[in-house]
Amino acid sequence: METQLPIPFTAGLVRRCWGLLLAIVCVIPAPHLRAAKSPRVQVTSGEVVVGIGDQELSVARDDAVIQLKSPLGRYILEPSIQQGTGWTRPGKLTDKPRIVKGKARVEVELRFPVVGERQFLLLVSVRSAVPVFFVTSRLTVLSGPSGQYYYWQSNASSKHYVSPGERGSEVTNFNVRGWDPIECKDWWFLPGEKGGLAVLPSNAGGRAPGEAGCVFLHALPKSTVLAAGDSLEAAFGLAVVADAPAAARLSETARGYHLSPLAPWPDHQVLHKISYGRIAPGWLRESECYNLFYRPSAQWTDPVVQNKLRPFSWIIGSTPDKAALEKCHKAGFRLLHYVVYTCLLDTETQVREGGTVYSEWLESVDHETRDLKNHPDWVCIDAEGKIQKDAWGQANHHLGLLNTCLHQKGLQEAALRQVRMLMEMGYDGVFVDLAGPTVECYGPKFGRHSHPDPGKSNSQAYEGLLKGIYETVKSHGRDRIVVQNTCVSVMPGHWSYADAQMLEAFPYGTESTRRLPEWQELQWAATRHGEAVRRGKAPVLLSYFNKFTAENVREPALFSLAYAHLFGFLWADGLTLSEIPGNQNLAKALYLVRLGKPVGEVKTVDRVLYRRFENGFAALNPTRATVEFSFPVSHKAPLEDVGYDQKLTPRDGRLVLRMLSESGRLLLRTK
Repeated sequence: METQLPIPFTAGLVRRCWGLLLAIVCVIPAPHLRAAKSPRVQVTSGEVVVGIGDQELSVARDDAVIQLKSPLGRYILEPSIQQGTGWTRPGKLTDKPRIVKGKARVEVELRFPVVGERQFLLLVSVRSAVPVFFVTSRLTVLSGPSGQYYYWQSNASSKHYVSPGERGSEVTNFNVRGWDPIECKDWWFLPGEKGGLAVLPSNAGGRAPGEAGCVFLHALPKSTVLAAGDSLEAAFGLAVVADAPAAARLSETARGYHLSPLAPWPDHQVLHKISYGRIAPGWLRESECYNLFYRPSAQWTDPVVQNKLRPFSWIIGSTPDKAALEKCHKAGFRLLHYVVYTCLLDTETQVREGGTVYSEWLESVDHETRDLKNHPDWVCIDAEGKIQKDAWGQANHHLGLLNTCLHQKGLQEAALRQVRMLMEMGYDGVFVDLAGPTVECYGPKFGRHSHPDPGKSNSQAYEGLLKGIYETVKSHGRDRIVVQNTCVSVMPGHWSYADAQMLEAFPYGTESTRRLPEWQELQWAATRHGEAVRRGKAPVLLSYFNKFTAENVREPALFSLAYAHLFGFLWADGLTLSEIPGNQNLAKALYLVRLGKPVGEVKTVDRVLYRRFENGFAALNPTRATVEFSFPVSHKAPLEDVGYDQKLTPRDGRLVLRMLSESGRLLLRTK
């Protein structure tokens, strides 16, 4: 799901988005560096003010709104936090601010309550050595899991901005007629009436449409799901300066003291507190590449199995029968069955509304016992007392697809019965779609049904079922697996009852050729999910390339696959590469890549990342410039340059590689 951007500062807030994190750094203009004084702090009934020299940063005690005051202007930042289908701000500060004051440093910690059992923390500090205001913002979920999103919108409304480019500072005009993103760079300069606003970002931002459209700052990442105790956090910087050169000098000075842009990703304390459970089977962790084949059983022919599916270690299928399963095992790969329980079909409604009962439903195991026409008490009821219709089903003409109430004992028993039947048939595991938080059910409020444990949310009741699915699968053999599609984010708390979790449409989705996450978000994901890899679990990626052509897909596909190898993800493309006309050779080459186990950690040369594996190397250029770099190679034999139809030979123990912007490379040892 792609996020929408915030609407203008003067017009309101974003309409809908998912969870995020961020932080703020407010920096004094370069001319003031020579006149730095001891920092100061003042607490009043309405605000907390931290100052140094002639600049002040204030935080309102009512709602955490920040004001940066300077002789050159005043800028306001407002935190906007998603609350259901609307928006909210932090509540009034209840705890006393924690203040640490020394001769050369001031630090203030403020904790605000947020509706929905959340907390918003601001940590403001400034040091006389480098007169910079540091503000870390952190949204923490106190009970979960739940999707979270927040951003900061400002009163800055420039028509263009200046930022560093490959050949010095560059001026970029905003498209005021639409949502215009700003990519993350070392600094931005937004001109104002006097001077302007310098921003030192840790993630991307943008400008809302219209003449008075606001500049906003994204959290990092743009969308995620948080479990209880987890939080969104990041860092960026603000300053009122005279001009763009002053912003550049300010950025250089702050970074020289290692104070900005602070951490490029959060310190996920929750990752060290959770239980990761059993190690996933070795065959899964070492599989590197898998794929999906959602087709009726009649299409699982011998040629398809042998020629299309056999290159992969395992396949996720939705409707195959026993014969298809046996064909897969005979060909030497494993097969998982697709299951979903947060929405089920009411076949009577489907037909009555003019739809057909699709083959995936008719061929799914034991589907008759899960038909909602026989179980009205399993249907999820919304806050207005109406039946909850599945959003995807409504958009794709499956009008009988309804959301479910996971509190219902009969539904949970039916789900576990289907999983048990699949395992008894010999499937190698199940793929649980929509395994993240689900919609809430208000059935008891309207007398539609009861919930055995009213204190649990629908998502919490669902977690009980997910645990039961995992135990059922493992009871048929430790080498059987459970893969969960938590969609927008891997959920750390689910690792104890999942072997693998999927990031779908990551980093490329079905709707465009644009890479969805910025590089900073990809770094964040690599750090967050790296702990799971170290604990023997398997985060998996699913990229889509259906909007690309054979002429423009090579670099994005190699970027996606190289990223997966660098950071320990398993990779799939839903077979979309092979379905692009004229692209079969590239697809086959990428599907057959097997680099083996990593040898050493990820290394960086000139902002290019590379890693050595048993059978070769993976490299990634995340920058927007073509880069030529070299790295040490211990052998003399040529390397196959996958996707480029060439071989590269090391010279004097090194290999020189020229990489296009935002591209990946996979280099395989030749025999």
